Amino acid sequence: MTGGGAGGAGRAHRFGLADLAEQVEAFRQRWPAARADRRGLAFAGASGARLRLPLLGPRPVADERLADYAQRLPGPVERSVVLLLQAGAMAIGYWDGDELLHHKASRRYVVRGHGKAQPLHRKTRGKSRYGARLRLQNWKRLLAETNARLRDYWRDFGAPERVFLAVPVRTLSELLAAEPAPPFVRDDPRLQRVPMHVHRPDFAELQRVRRWLGTGRLELPAE
Repeated sequence: MTGGGAGGAGRAHRFGLADLAEQVEAFRQRWPAARADRRGLAFAGASGARLRLPLLGPRPVADERLADYAQRLPGPVERSVVLLLQAGAMAIGYWDGDELLHHKASRRYVVRGHGKAQPLHRKTRGKSRYGARLRLQNWKRLLAETNARLRDYWRDFGAPERVFLAVPVRTLSELLAAEPAPPFVRDDPRLQRVPMHVHRPDFAELQRVRRWLGTGRLELPAE
């Protein structure tokens, strides 16, 4: 595959979390002055070179030197939760390192015939129809089911170090306001959004997202 680079198209190479320390050391030898970006997602070298870290790996702090980050690798084994939530569908998993301890996927009827979720269409003309009420009730049940599952995970396995969310902004607000409440708040430092397009949640999509979170990318400038 190709990626952007100074002076034309460059090269990009994907690597897994297991190879992070090796990739960091190789990048450090070539660009010893590299530092982390302000979001702690990548290290930048000269001429457009970038080492984009697997999101499951240890996170650097803004402007951290690559040499200092390398000394912290491989880092402790972390527990993590991945939550995918869209209108009518939820998939969630709890991992201890690479071991999937439990997962759950659920779907409910909350989408209107033309494909839009009922929570976005609560204002109707005249009396609410049965279908609209049913969709709204199912949406509330799905939010409650999601939070109940999260609370069970925190109780049974302990609070994870990382929580990755693929949840629309409005949906997250409704999740936080649901009963029971989730075991975290909006500004919890463990929360991290999944910066990728996510398809309708199910177990296969949960696995795909988890694999993506464990993948980094080395972007090299054109030679």
